[in-house]
Amino acid sequence: MKLEFYNCPAPDNIKNIKLPETPGFVKYRPDFGEIKKYAAEYQKYKNILIIAHGGSITSFYGFYSALRYQAAKDAYFLSTVDPDYIYELKQKLKPEDTLVVAISKSGETITQIEMLAQFVGYPMVAVTGKNSPLRAIAENLKIPVIIHPPIGGRYTGLTEVGLLPAGIVGLDVNGIYQGAQIFYSLYQNDNLAWRAASVFYQLEQKGVTDVFMPFYSHNLFPMSALIVQLCHESFGKSGKGQTYFAHEAPESQHHTNQRFFGGQKNIAGFFTSSETFLRPTTTSYPPAIHSVQIKGHHLADVNKIPLEKVLEYELQGTLEDARINGIPAAHLSIGGFSAEEIGQLTAFWQLYAVYASVLRGVDPFDQPQVESSKKISFNKRLQYKGLL
Repeated sequence: MKLEFYNCPAPDNIKNIKLPETPGFVKYRPDFGEIKKYAAEYQKYKNILIIAHGGSITSFYGFYSALRYQAAKDAYFLSTVDPDYIYELKQKLKPEDTLVVAISKSGETITQIEMLAQFVGYPMVAVTGKNSPLRAIAENLKIPVIIHPPIGGRYTGLTEVGLLPAGIVGLDVNGIYQGAQIFYSLYQNDNLAWRAASVFYQLEQKGVTDVFMPFYSHNLFPMSALIVQLCHESFGKSGKGQTYFAHEAPESQHHTNQRFFGGQKNIAGFFTSSETFLRPTTTSYPPAIHSVQIKGHHLADVNKIPLEKVLEYELQGTLEDARINGIPAAHLSIGGFSAEEIGQLTAFWQLYAVYASVLRGVDPFDQPQVESSKKISFNKRLQYKGLL
């Protein structure tokens, strides 16, 4: 993994900051024996449906999207009570070939329970807290329960929450875990996550409140859901914290580059890419169209350029434009699509969220503004039933 900065302040020395003791998610050791057992037990199902919200779904969503070439099963994700999407899933996924995995630490998010109710009759397994409503539901419906570790959802990617479904679909869970240890082992020492957090904290102090995150990889882009959650939920508190918004690139160049370069000067870029791809491909134009002109040149002049180089050049064009225009930017690149690299990327952003919170003087692990809207919407249900 590599990290480069452009038009940015230098990172502070991590030794000048008092960090909290090693977080629970860094010290946690998953039960790989249990993961292996469940993977074998549910081998016969060709599909897996994850029903969850937030951190209970975003880590595995990122793992699966980046490493689906390893997967022996198809994974589907449900985090909405949209009736049309649920109907679509039920038409596609049948009980005889689909395992439903419900994940929630608190087990009391009503939308998740409402989603789960649509799939009663499907084989299921639940990952939830010891005394949660979801556990009570599972026990009454004779659904196996795995106890959720005592860790907040957005930090659970390297626990059974993210690794159990990864193991069931056939991903290299040991590789993902070992990759994460590269960053976890450096928690108290200088590392790339610390440097990035320090730089972007300093940028916020200078008025940079928006962070544009283009992903120059279709398969890495789904990781953005976890990244945005980690940032917003961890250090978007007490009137502090930047807004992180992600787009797939180079498509983003056709709309959000206008905002990035032409809008308010309160923005920085955080670019993500891969140095290698699984299936390198070269564009080869038929001779009949070689003479067609584009931007003053013939197509023959740009014939037989590998697509991975084309993607790299699109990235370089936007980064170079940012450098010329004095816009702060960072570029994070992984070596390729291996389990170890994806584990590293996950741990990078987990530690980034902790460091960014510490720098702003807020708790990295609570989310006080998340619950109030849930209470209002639950009461609306009671009003509908005439109970309020």
